[in-house]
Amino acid sequence: MDQDRRQKQHGLALATSGLALALAVIAMLDVMEYADIATVEWALLVGVAGGVLGSVWVLLERGARLWRGWDPHFVLVPSLATALLLSAMVRTAPEVRMLVLVVWPVVLIFCAGYIGFRAAALLSALMTAGYLGAVVWAGLPGTRLGVEALVGGVFLVTSLYACVVLSRIRKQRLELASARAELSRLALTDSLTGLANRRHFDHVVAAETSRRERHGGALSLAILDVDHFKHFNDRFGHPAGDGALQEFARLLREHVRVHDTVARVGGEEFAVVMVGADADTACAVAERLRSFVAMHRFGGGAHLSVSIGVATAPDDGSDASELVRSADRALYLAKAAGRDTVVAAAEDASTALASQPG
Repeated sequence: MDQDRRQKQHGLALATSGLALALAVIAMLDVMEYADIATVEWALLVGVAGGVLGSVWVLLERGARLWRGWDPHFVLVPSLATALLLSAMVRTAPEVRMLVLVVWPVVLIFCAGYIGFRAAALLSALMTAGYLGAVVWAGLPGTRLGVEALVGGVFLVTSLYACVVLSRIRKQRLELASARAELSRLALTDSLTGLANRRHFDHVVAAETSRRERHGGALSLAILDVDHFKHFNDRFGHPAGDGALQEFARLLREHVRVHDTVARVGGEEFAVVMVGADADTACAVAERLRSFVAMHRFGGGAHLSVSIGVATAPDDGSDASELVRSADRALYLAKAAGRDTVVAAAEDASTALASQPG
């Protein structure tokens, strides 16, 4: 069950409870003879409330994504239903209409953080109109409509002030959610290159090896190390080195498959997690990366090369740690073979030497 559906079920459960409580209060007022409700009115109240709520429950259980765009937290629809039912209470028991006006701010409190000023103001205006319409409809003897209009106006102004507060709470809530999302992103992202960091890489490898063990399929890992990068830094300076790493990261993103995960796992060490790639496919991707890096002119027109070790599950390791160790060993072989080459974990040192380009 996704979060969107859970949110709506939670909101609908609150609405169902609130409407049931309101109907119970009306029934109590009827029993205490504060209200005189005809059978037809009772049937209308219960039928409309039960029909609307029952239909929404059925649609939700069948997987419908109701009001996803304009009411993601499912608070506007229940609040509107509450306003209509409170108006019905004023119609059936006008003697307790002031109690209804006291209850409405509590309804707005439940919406705090989820609706802005316009939505809250619209709901309050509908509640005010419903209150005044119910008072006129009830026709209670001795009712002075001018006084009721003044009460309704004061109620609306007070509610609008509450709406301003609600709007500020919602703004703060959204800012807090945005800050949390940014913190979460920063915790999983390398600040220099914008790639996934070592922490995110470890999580992805562990998750994908577990998934492969359960469901089968291919999984490959390539670990890349920029050759002689210290010499590049000594020659051009560390700012140029940072720029070169950023260019290198961009090349990786541009020349791997769209669903591959690219990470920076060390100073000049990178990794590519390739889901669904067998050994041949992974080596082909790695060779393409090596070739593009070799042809690229980095800042100042300098050349760089990259050594790559490739490991594939389950042949080179069935769990995350084994797969990473196999790729690291293959990278070591690529370095020992003279660098600027791709080595698969299954190859030995002599094969690695023979595979060196040029």
